[in-house]
Amino acid sequence: MLSTIDIVIIVGYLVAMLILGFVLGRKETADGFFVNSRKTRTFLLIFTALSTSVGAGTVIGVAGAAYNTGISFGLSFALISILAWLFIAWLAPVIKRWGDKLQAYTFGDFLRARFSKRTQVVGSVVTVIAYFFNASIQFVAFATLAKIISGVSFEVALLTAGVVTILYTIFAGIKGDFYTDALQFFVMIPVFVFLFYSGFSQIPVGEIFSQLPTMHLNIFNYSGPGFFVGSLIFGFPLLLVSMEIWQRIFAAKDAKTARRAFLWSGILKITVIVAAVLLGFLAFHLVDGGTQETALFDLMLKILPSGALGIGFASILAILMSTIDSMLMVGSATLTKDFYLQKHPNATEKQTLKMGRLFVFLFGACALVLALFYRDIVGLAITAVQILAVFAPAFIGGLLWQRASERGAFWSILTGFVLTIALLPFMPTTAFLPAILLSIIIFVVFSSRSSTIDF
Repeated sequence: MLSTIDIVIIVGYLVAMLILGFVLGRKETADGFFVNSRKTRTFLLIFTALSTSVGAGTVIGVAGAAYNTGISFGLSFALISILAWLFIAWLAPVIKRWGDKLQAYTFGDFLRARFSKRTQVVGSVVTVIAYFFNASIQFVAFATLAKIISGVSFEVALLTAGVVTILYTIFAGIKGDFYTDALQFFVMIPVFVFLFYSGFSQIPVGEIFSQLPTMHLNIFNYSGPGFFVGSLIFGFPLLLVSMEIWQRIFAAKDAKTARRAFLWSGILKITVIVAAVLLGFLAFHLVDGGTQETALFDLMLKILPSGALGIGFASILAILMSTIDSMLMVGSATLTKDFYLQKHPNATEKQTLKMGRLFVFLFGACALVLALFYRDIVGLAITAVQILAVFAPAFIGGLLWQRASERGAFWSILTGFVLTIALLPFMPTTAFLPAILLSIIIFVVFSSRSSTIDF
């Protein structure tokens, strides 16, 4: 159980985040709220890109999957990440130059400028739905952790998580997100080091793999060969269809800064995935009666001493908060720029900022309701990723192929999304395979020779 000093550390961290959010949010502009006034330097950009991608799906989800099914999920995730970060680093300067040219905040800005208003509308709707699931992932993880820490019911923990993170994001915007991202990464490092030191002192490194069940070393054990192979083939563009990544590219000081930051972020992301897999294996050997959702938390309770345990839980809270606020900012930016400002093009800076903060609240409240009824962290993560996957043909084609057409982009997004939603009840982890294949076919077939692109 947690000691008094652990509770003090955790509560102190949460209070400090709220105060920091309030301080950073004073005298904020709409451009500062959504893209940090487009002046973020390399160091801060590296850690905000990394920390945002290292959410519940990476640390808690990968560790939990390793605990439950072995190496399969973590290995596929690592391979996808290598390809994805190289791909986004290559395209980052193109996206940055375009974003500066049109003062962009969202996917919808790109889809409207490159294709059409109707493509922007369907793309923005899909974005809001996908990030609705993404925000719920982080809320479920936050509430699960709070329940373990305090012993209160999941519902009370969820409400606490929602109030803290939504208020923080309303105050701080993306600037606060960036600063806390960097902070949480450096809080997380000593906790991981201590977990490994303490864990490996109880079970030698060599025995971690030798004493695993045979199926835990099967690379197809998570969800079969279809998921593993399909995720490698179609998974690497997924970072490109993550709007929080585009927001960070828009926020970069210049194109070179964006490319440099994403290369370093990719290198560091792989080390985090490997660490999460190893923590899952440690939990398998050292934790009795755990579950996939709580494996990492149970391991921390078992081997971290007082003080270190409080810092450890605070670091996980930091990971979750840094990702929750990113998800809420994506939802807010999309609703503000792609819907509100389309209806009110003459809105003042003050009105735009006010609506952005209101949409943070509304989007976060709705995600909390979903989290209340659907608590599968890995399932929510896979659902969100599969929905976003249908953007890949339109984004890659729109950025790199001059013949990419409006008709192809609109129908590839719409039909891919509808098919994904229709197949999810029957193919919960592989619905993206037929959906993205259909999106690619429609995009290529419908694209016309007359389309041009100018970046």
